[in-house]
Amino acid sequence: MLTDEVWRGLDPRTGMLPVRTRRRLALLAAVLLALALAGVVTDRSGVLAPRLTADPGWNGWFVYGDATNPRAETDSLVNRRHAAPTEHVAQEFAVTNDNQMSLTIVGVEKDRPGMTVERVTVGDLYYDTALEMVRVGGETLTPDRPYVLPPGETVKIRVYYHVTDCRAVPASAQPVPVRIRRLTGPHTIEVPLYPLRPHPTGGWKVSTTGDPEAVPWQRFLADHVCR
Repeated sequence: MLTDEVWRGLDPRTGMLPVRTRRRLALLAAVLLALALAGVVTDRSGVLAPRLTADPGWNGWFVYGDATNPRAETDSLVNRRHAAPTEHVAQEFAVTNDNQMSLTIVGVEKDRPGMTVERVTVGDLYYDTALEMVRVGGETLTPDRPYVLPPGETVKIRVYYHVTDCRAVPASAQPVPVRIRRLTGPHTIEVPLYPLRPHPTGGWKVSTTGDPEAVPWQRFLADHVCR
């Protein structure tokens, strides 16, 4: 037991850090907190690593005629048992801008083994300058005619392919590269697409990468050409 005399003689400042040290630690903590908050804001803004998220589902078509023509005829892959043979196919998927700043999309996809890209369109409608009217279907995407995707918005992207060699198309998961233009220069975002599980009756459903019976999107398109 401590007597009152001993207790009153104790220095309450014993063991405390000097005032200057405490101020330095408080300043360091404030700086670290500010850096952490700045890192979160920067990451969410997409300045360093812009992000695009693909919706789970996507559609596919057989394409007839000149695929570079906006009026190219198509037939859903659901009707593959009754569709006329063709080496030209198309797929459509939707991406969402997960950043706090707009993204300027200048290109989508690339030629792959056994597949070449014929045309890429964005959106559901576009203005036909020749006819001076709004037409159904996406507008062709080129570096000279990019598409600006605002924060939080979603846009449909359709890619037209020519399947030149069915067997050469890879069976591994293949993300779709989306090329954007920023103040710091060009940047490519790899967007993964969900695999599909074909139905014996002709349809399909969206699956997961862990499904042993699921087929990657590019192999799925090629299999319809090679049927």
